[in-house]
Amino acid sequence: MVKIVCEGVSDAKNIKKLLTFLEISFIDDDFIWTNGKSLLLNKDLEVYSILTKKIEDGFVQKVLFILDVDDFENDVSLCGIDNTITKIETLQRDLKIEEMSDYYLACDPITKKGYFESLLLSTVDAKVKKCYENFRECSKLNSKAVDKNIMTELHNLTKPDKPYDFNHPNFDDLKQKLQKLFEGNE
Repeated sequence: MVKIVCEGVSDAKNIKKLLTFLEISFIDDDFIWTNGKSLLLNKDLEVYSILTKKIEDGFVQKVLFILDVDDFENDVSLCGIDNTITKIETLQRDLKIEEMSDYYLACDPITKKGYFESLLLSTVDAKVKKCYENFRECSKLNSKAVDKNIMTELHNLTKPDKPYDFNHPNFDDLKQKLQKLFEGNE
């Protein structure tokens, strides 16, 4: 059995869409979401006690953490690519699962900032994205939720027939990590 640990329900939904695209079989029990990055990085979270017990008992062989990079300016201690790497590697060491776990940092691959939603939006056609940005500026919708909610919902509303392009090279690293995670698990 494998476990994918992510920040929230929407992340799990998007990962499931990608797994379906990759034709990788999964069950809901393969997922753990923690309701936020600060909780995901908390080694004392009860779910980690359960997870490490399942690992010790041989029920879980591989773990993949998928977490947002966020923006360094929002939270100096938890956000940004360097802080996120340091924190997730510390968690792996604290849980004593470095050898059988991996992580993927979700963000816009160009800016190295953002969320899983930023990764999704990085694959949307530039002209379409510009329209979303123009709408956001015109409506004065400026907040942390720009990528996480506003831009993503605009895409879902205006392009329901054109989902995110999972063939886009921006997904290659995540696809490889997911394929490796589920390798031999069927």
